[in-house]
Parts: sequence; C-alpha cells; structure tokens
Amino acid sequence: MRWLARLRPLFWALTISAPPLGAAASGSLEGISFAEDPHMLFVPVEEIASALDWQMQLDQESRQIALNGHLLDAAYVRKLTNGTLLVSLDQLQSAGATITWSDDGMQAFVASDHKKVAIQFANKHVEVDLANQRLRAYQGARLVLDSPISTGREGKKTPPGEFKAGPIKSRMHRSRLYHNAPMPWSVQVHDNIFIHGFRKVPRRPSSHGCIRLPLAGANPAKWFYDWIDVGTAVDIKGHWPAATTAC
Repeated sequence: MRWLARLRPLFWALTISAPPLGAAASGSLEGISFAEDPHMLFVPVEEIASALDWQMQLDQESRQIALNGHLLDAAYVRKLTNGTLLVSLDQLQSAGATITWSDDGMQAFVASDHKKVAIQFANKHVEVDLANQRLRAYQGARLVLDSPISTGREGKKTPPGEFKAGPIKSRMHRSRLYHNAPMPWSVQVHDNIFIHGFRKVPRRPSSHGCIRLPLAGANPAKWFYDWIDVGTAVDIKGHWPAATTAC
C-alpha cells in the first residue's frame, strides 16, 4: 500500500456514508451493460462506494481512481455522457469485494464485510420523444442517456410506434436514399429509419426521417451505439407541435 501513501497528498478523498437500512438503494442497484460485452456489468462508482461503505479517492492530476484502497484499471472504468463514472464488477472484486451470481444469472451479489448489494441485470429500452426532441435510454428504471435529437421534418416525419433496434447496426452506415450520405454510429429502427450521429442537431425536426444524435461534446451518438443491443425496445411517441415547427 506504499503507492497510496505516496499519492495521498494529490488525492481528494470522498467518504460517503451508507444509506439507512431499509432504503431501496441500500440493497439493490441496477447495473449498466454495453453491447460489445453484454455479460459485463458496470455500476456508478459513487453509488457502490456508498452502498459498501467504501472510500473513494480521485487523483486530481492523473484522474485515476482508488476504491477501497485499490487503484482501478482505467480500461474497466467507463462514463455516462453526464460524467458519472462507472466501474465494472471485475474491478470491485479486485478491490476486495466478493461477487456471486443468482442461479438465473440476472443479478450479481457484491459483498464486503457486513454489506451486501444486489446488482440487477435489467432490460434496456429507449424512448424517443418527438414533441420535445429528446432521446432517453434506460436500463431498467435507470436513466443512462438523456440527449437532444433532431427527427424528421415536415413531409419526412419520423414514424411513431414501438420498434426493436436492428437488425442493422454499423459504425458507419451509408444512406441508400440520399447520395450515399455518411451515417456514423447507426442503429436501424424501422426500414430506412436509423438513429445515428450527425454534426448538427438543432432542437427541431430537420432530418429526412432519421433520428439524429450529437457527435459533439461527450458524443452521445457513439455512447448510444456502444450501449444499445440489437433487439432493444425503441418507443417513438408524441408529435412535434405544428406551432413550433418554424422555430
């Protein structure tokens, strides 16, 4: 543990007390998985630190994180687009937790000393809000992405309905209808309707029917692509108000 002693002057230490017994968050958390390795579960670092009554330390200079005195491997740390840090269950085990699984494989139990937390393997679903031009992605009840979008303009409206992601999912898809236009981080929703990245995403319908996600900033388009599985439910609902289409 001498490395920690040497780094301690650089660390900002955050110690979070565990929530009261009986609170919903104290015994169960919903995990987050990603499409390239759907069997690996992640949880927000601060949430699991609180639930296990572990100390979290952040090196302000290198941005490295120590949890329960263990330096986390950056390869197993992810982020939500809002900056929330996520840690894999493998890293929790390296930090001293015991991991066991339910018989159906749908939840993991993370234990340390007298604390035990169930991490749920919840289903994913996506809501596309045409009226407010927003996409919200959930894993169980956990909101993992909330992003502005731009959907189909008048005459090319994005169709409402309940769909499933896929079967086409491509890092770089090309439009068959509009001059082979590039569509990075593409996820098919229905026929020629895709959710994909675009350089400009105004807060109003402006596409030929596709659902455009921003490439700028934290790159919600890539994050969404990395997260969503083929077959994930996509619910497109609402209607862009006619009175505001010219805004």
